[in-house]
Amino acid sequence: MKDNIELPNMLAFERKIEVSDGLMMSGNWTSSLLSGADENTWQNIAITQRKNRSTQSAYGISDEDKSKPNPVSSDNDDANLYPQHDTLKITFTARMIGDLGNPFGCNDPVFSSAIKDKVNTYKEEGLRELAYRYAYNLASGRFLWRNRVGAEFISIQIRVNNGEVIVFDGYDFSLKDFSMQRDNQDLAKVSSAIFDGLNSDDSFSCLNVNAYVKLAKGQHVFPSQEMNMQEKKKVLFKLNDCAALHSVKLGNAIRTIDDWYGSEKEPAEFPIAVEPFGAVTQRGQAYRKTKIDLYSLMLNWVNDKDISSDQQNFVLANLIRGGVFGGKN
Repeated sequence: MKDNIELPNMLAFERKIEVSDGLMMSGNWTSSLLSGADENTWQNIAITQRKNRSTQSAYGISDEDKSKPNPVSSDNDDANLYPQHDTLKITFTARMIGDLGNPFGCNDPVFSSAIKDKVNTYKEEGLRELAYRYAYNLASGRFLWRNRVGAEFISIQIRVNNGEVIVFDGYDFSLKDFSMQRDNQDLAKVSSAIFDGLNSDDSFSCLNVNAYVKLAKGQHVFPSQEMNMQEKKKVLFKLNDCAALHSVKLGNAIRTIDDWYGSEKEPAEFPIAVEPFGAVTQRGQAYRKTKIDLYSLMLNWVNDKDISSDQQNFVLANLIRGGVFGGKN
């Protein structure tokens, strides 16, 4: 009888989708952006400081203090399109790297061999769906986060491996349902490139992504916010004095493909980012606390227990996400 395979003390997988930080620029909308041309001049968006006198609004404040000014929020970072510009441009690259399922570090050869066998057997089938969903999130502009809300036009241009530029209208893609663009031939080209990169043994695919969002002249834009644990002051992320989005924030949006956490009785209402416990901090929820968490599913898989193709996709997507997954019973 085969011994039960346990989780190794040391287990780590390298990230397989490497995303750059996203630079944010200001310019003007032209109709040519919908056809893939970009003849505009774009100007890096600077982070500025707002020195305002604000009011108290925190819950629980005393009556005596409610009429006093609030000095805490008087010196925050801010970012806007320039007054003469109506459009935001965000640009970044994403590389899809192969050798999937091979642990970067593992101190248990039996587990290492078992997970590699499972991934090699299943990945060609599973990666078709994962690549489609990653491509979908790029084409929809999900990675724009708050910058996507209320936009007049959203044009996403993706260049695959220095080849042709493929153009998408972000509003053609629902953020809640992945089923609506299965027959989209342009999306299939991006999906195929992602699949080829992740399915390779020693190669990669590279996508150059430019997103254009028509807002209105001088409108607020939303770079990533830096963790600033010691102060309440808001600090925004910038690179070489250009407002920017963190690579991890872009990556989180690209891997927001998990709508397999629901059940027959309670289907998932929306996709969440692939995380071992399905944690979504802004909702204060973990949607995969037990039994359908990464560790339970991965151990069931390597021990030849039945898990559905959806849950195999979830395990595969976590290996693409990468991380340190070792532990003790």
